[in-house]
Amino acid sequence: MIYTPLNDVEIKYQSRGVLIDLNKDDRADVFFGVTHVGDPVNKEDKFRFNIITSILTSIPVNNNEQTPVFRKDVRIPLNNFGVYNWYNASEITLIEKIISENGSFLWIGNWLAANRNYLPVQILGINNQRFNGWIELTADASGERLILHRAAISKVPETEVSAGL
Repeated sequence: MIYTPLNDVEIKYQSRGVLIDLNKDDRADVFFGVTHVGDPVNKEDKFRFNIITSILTSIPVNNNEQTPVFRKDVRIPLNNFGVYNWYNASEITLIEKIISENGSFLWIGNWLAANRNYLPVQILGINNQRFNGWIELTADASGERLILHRAAISKVPETEVSAGL
């Protein structure tokens, strides 16, 4: 595994996003950032904490545009699994704060309870070989942030890996 310490970097609104080069080839594989979306129809503001992947980087996504939350030691499969398909060049919202016109707010997203959990990733390498890995992160709604702890990608192609190991 190639490990990348992310030093508990925080992803917050109006702060710089974070690019991560998982396989150390001098190209960004994933980007974490916050997008502000104004919704005049519903009279809401939305703050979306997103992951964006490159053309060579895939994450598993379901029909609801969600990614799975893996716990430590869960195997990350090479192929599509359950309701999830590996998609490259994706932009997925992990958590979202919705603020209504009257100032009330609501947090949504399947990563809301994530505390040092793992987001599976897969990078396409030379000869279309797949390299599995993960990104360890925490979603902190009360602090209005994502915290990126560390990441890893396998050095061995076409091999399942365990999240967090």
